[in-house]
Parts: sequence; structure tokens; C-alpha cells
Amino acid sequence: MDTVAGAVGRDVSYREYSEYWNSHGKSVETMRDLLGCYYSSIRVVCIPRKGRYMLVEEQVQKLHLEIDSACKQSYDAKRVSRMLATSDELNQYLQAAFDHFSQNLDIPFNFLEIAFKNSPIPRDFGGNILKLAVAVQEVQETADGPGIFKKLSVMVASCIILDCARHGLKGKLQELHASSD
Repeated sequence: MDTVAGAVGRDVSYREYSEYWNSHGKSVETMRDLLGCYYSSIRVVCIPRKGRYMLVEEQVQKLHLEIDSACKQSYDAKRVSRMLATSDELNQYLQAAFDHFSQNLDIPFNFLEIAFKNSPIPRDFGGNILKLAVAVQEVQETADGPGIFKKLSVMVASCIILDCARHGLKGKLQELHASSD
């Protein structure tokens, strides 16, 4: 990365990207800075072209370890943030990406757009409560509706009271709480 650090100022296309990010408040002076605008981390493994076959094998093994490590980190990050896709969801993303890139290669694929298409956010409070109940049902052994809503009742009541407080609804909190039971 050090050998190409100054390419941002020498190459016209890199300079355009650098100017774009500089105008948006990011300081881009090296190629590492520019790549940092697009990727969270960068690792480089050099693979020789010809001749040094033992070194090629060694570098390919290093590359394999880097890819394996990055995949595990990505998987763990998605698992912790509860963003792992099922095979059906992954198929929907792959199909949407294929459709997108078959029409234009220059526009980035927007994962969030597909996520909201597949699972739109409900527009009302009741829709959100129902979506929460369905999510709880998927991870709990309790499959019956009354059991799920009993578990959710305290949290839902707290949400209602918070909403009342935020919107300045009049009345005693005890009455508002009692009406949400």
C-alpha cells in the first residue's frame, strides 16, 4: 500500500474520487484513505507471477487464511447483530442483485432497499406489535398467541406510556397504565 500511496494525486480517476470524499468531509490523501471510504478493512497478500513456486504456494495459503478469517468475522458480526440470512432470504438477495447488475453495472446494489421490500416496516403501532409477536413466536417455545402477548404486555405497556409522555397526552399515568392492561 505504501508504494501506491501517492496514486491519489497522480491518477485522474483516483483524484476525482479523492476530491469527492474531501468535499464530503473526509480527508483523503493516500490510497489507503481512499479505500477506507469504501471498505472497513484492507489486507493485501502479494502473489508472485512466475518462477518462485514455493513462494506462490505459501502466499496462496496466506490468502486462503485471510479469506477464511474474514468470512468468520463477517459471520460472527452478522450473528451478533441478528442479521444472518436464511437460504430463502439469501436467494431473494441474489436474485435481486442479479436483476440489478444485469441492467446496470455502474450503480451499487442497495441491500437495504431489498430488505425493506421483503419485510416492510409496519406503519402503525399495532402492526409493529404484531411483527414483534411473530418474531418472539419464532424464537420461543410458546406457540400460542395469548402466551406471547402476556410475555409482551409489560413492554407494550411501557411503550404506550412512553408514547403518551412524548406526545403530551393528558391524564394520570396510573389511568393510562390501567387502560393499557
